[in-house]
Amino acid sequence: MALGTGALTLLGPDPRILGGVLLALLLFIGILWVPEAGLGLALIAGPFAPLENEIARPPLNSAQVFLGLALLAWTWRGLARRDLRVPSWGWGWAYGLYLGYTLLSLLWAASWEEGLPEWIKWAQIGLVVILIRTAQPPVQRGLLGAALLSGALQASVGLWQAVLRGTGPEHFRLPGLPFYRAYGTFQQPNPFAGMMGLIAPVALGLGWSLWRDPEIQRWRWARPVGLGALGVGILSLLGLLASWSRGAWLGAGMAGLVLLLMLPARARHGLAIGSLLGLLSALAWAVGMIPTPIQARLAGALEEIQVADVRGVEVTEANFAVIERLAHWQAAVEMFQARPWLGVGFGNYATAYPAYALIRWPNPLGHAHNIYLNVAAETGLVGLVLYLLLWTVIGIQIWTAWRWNEGWRRGLAAGLMAAWAYLHVHHFFDNLYVANLPLLLALYGAWAEILISEGKPGKRG
Repeated sequence: MALGTGALTLLGPDPRILGGVLLALLLFIGILWVPEAGLGLALIAGPFAPLENEIARPPLNSAQVFLGLALLAWTWRGLARRDLRVPSWGWGWAYGLYLGYTLLSLLWAASWEEGLPEWIKWAQIGLVVILIRTAQPPVQRGLLGAALLSGALQASVGLWQAVLRGTGPEHFRLPGLPFYRAYGTFQQPNPFAGMMGLIAPVALGLGWSLWRDPEIQRWRWARPVGLGALGVGILSLLGLLASWSRGAWLGAGMAGLVLLLMLPARARHGLAIGSLLGLLSALAWAVGMIPTPIQARLAGALEEIQVADVRGVEVTEANFAVIERLAHWQAAVEMFQARPWLGVGFGNYATAYPAYALIRWPNPLGHAHNIYLNVAAETGLVGLVLYLLLWTVIGIQIWTAWRWNEGWRRGLAAGLMAAWAYLHVHHFFDNLYVANLPLLLALYGAWAEILISEGKPGKRG
């Protein structure tokens, strides 16, 4: 009693402080009771990390705190039950090879302090997969719902910033339009667009298949949940459009094509629909029906798909963003040429950048704005091959999940494959392993394995 009275006296009469402490205590107890709840909170809080860092610069953002508590609670539960098992998964061997090599590369990195935090991001992917794979099916589905909820929240914030707020950072103002680029709580449009591009295809694939799956219609909430998922998908697509991110738009086009091919019962139907939409889009572009700002933005994206020497290029307000990105691409290429086999060390692009920077571009942007060049520069040809191997194996696993399932599971697998395609197109222009997005990718990778385990070999649709 005395201890409780002393604590209340120390906190003071402010009900907000007391309420915050009580909420934190309830969350802590809830995570101890259901460790996976901590991961769900981490998925929702993850995109808030850039905003948190801008406001308070905490040593750990809230998503990392929630994830840490979830892992500790999971370990404690396993020890208490004497059931601390670590499951294997289909792409785990490729993941282990890449994770091990990147850790090894820190031996020759100029700064292991820069590389280790990046490596921890990748180590967390495996831990999250273990957490999800050992959870019960209702919990696994709840975690997928938490990811979609997080996407809907970010999309809503982004659309408010772009259209409804009426003001914003001047450098995010769209030329000739009364709108601003959406950025959510990521504080930058491109990673925000990255999340929208990863959420939309999964939400649309799941929502469409829930609405149409005759087997699951016996569940009274199937259609409402399907409509909710479709709503999240549409909201995310609008957020992606409002981000004004060229890489995201190109990635969304590829994701849409994958969905059209994989969602229909027969692939040829999707191919016919995709071909028709492609033809109509080409005609609309040719006759000028595409709004001029969007047309100009897409045309600018095509200018970036090159690695050229930009030392002598005149920089203007119109081409600044393109030339800046190409300058960082060029620096990555020169790093790779200097150390082609082993690279400069994982997570050390920014550290090595000054030695390879162009005169007019002395400041590193943190990464090369092209993940493939970034991986090649940091880990050399060996690391690039292992990285591509990892994602190829994951793609094969998702394809297997799609082939082995029907109904909503098949639709979800189609959405996962579309998100996988989106990621690799957008990665030509940026690095999406930021703001806790690797947690979302781990969730998707775990769900590919869940779908394989729930599917039946021999099913073909």
